Amino acid sequence: MQKGEKRKAEILQVASTLFAQKGYRKTTLNDIIGAVGCSKGSFYHHFESKLQVLQAIAEQHIHSDWTAYAAQSLPAGIAKLNRLLYYACPFRPGEEQHISAQLALGMQQEGAVISAHIRDARKAGFFAALVGLLGDMKEMGLAHYHNECLPELLWDAHAAFLEAMMQESCRLVLSGGTPNSRLIEMLRAARFQWERLIDLPYGSVEIIPADEMLAVLGAACTRVQAEEEQLRFDAGFAAPCQQLGKPV
Repeated sequence: MQKGEKRKAEILQVASTLFAQKGYRKTTLNDIIGAVGCSKGSFYHHFESKLQVLQAIAEQHIHSDWTAYAAQSLPAGIAKLNRLLYYACPFRPGEEQHISAQLALGMQQEGAVISAHIRDARKAGFFAALVGLLGDMKEMGLAHYHNECLPELLWDAHAAFLEAMMQESCRLVLSGGTPNSRLIEMLRAARFQWERLIDLPYGSVEIIPADEMLAVLGAACTRVQAEEEQLRFDAGFAAPCQQLGKPV
């Protein structure tokens, strides 16, 4: 690994750790630069902003997800489709910290930017494999569809489902709620959409176990709610101190 690539990887590793420890919104660029021990010039050589760092971390996650899926040695069929949809789903165990960063951003203007970036990166990683798999299943008589554009329509609808899940989770964070039956109904609707449009048996598509999804989103929502409460407390504490001329 060349020196520049090594520094970039170090920035991403340090930023990922700080986001996990402090939360995305409380982590500043100075925090990242100080922990890495590099100059601002060195940081800006690789990244334009903290948001761009998060985008790169998201790309790493998606690449790791694709690598894990590609290592599966399943024949074409429903089981392989379920594996692809599982690894392309962000709500898996171990993703709580990354999901919490996205939720924190989802309540800011930057949320739309990171959402679009992740959607495009996930499609770039998984879509070609989906097209090939559905084509194989069609030839084997395991899936039935006539419109050759259907795989892309299905994928785009699936991406919209994932974004809707994130938006609903943001709503829960803002309202102080917890993941509930509405999320399960959204998951069931997404499963049924796959089954209906490519003529698969009812109940054959899973995407992700509902209990796993609820546990991950529950942990992420709780984390962001705590971070937002701390930010409000810090802001309320800072104001009177500034009025008194005391350092915060």
